[in-house]
Amino acid sequence: MKNIIIYVLLAVLFVSANTQKRVDVLHFNYKWNDKNSYDLRGIKYANVKYVWVEEQPKSIQNSIQSVPVIALIGRDGKVKYQFTAGLSFKIKATKEEIQKEVNKIYLD
Repeated sequence: MKNIIIYVLLAVLFVSANTQKRVDVLHFNYKWNDKNSYDLRGIKYANVKYVWVEEQPKSIQNSIQSVPVIALIGRDGKVKYQFTAGLSFKIKATKEEIQKEVNKIYLD
């Protein structure tokens, strides 16, 4: 009986850990601009993915006007917020600003 309770508790913990809502954070950049990639390590509540623009379909390539772009995607699959670089090809936002926006989406 004791083992059954332990197994049930482990199963509940496993399911709850895997169903936590997270924000998808996509970092789009071109390979030639890799030196200006933004370090997103340490961003909490996020699934961070780095994506090369030139490896994406033409429809996505055509939609990106400036690189790098950091797009925050909600659970509904829609872009909720994005940070874009200007003429400097660098993201000017701080990691704290990015985390703040991730937190808003995460708690929504």
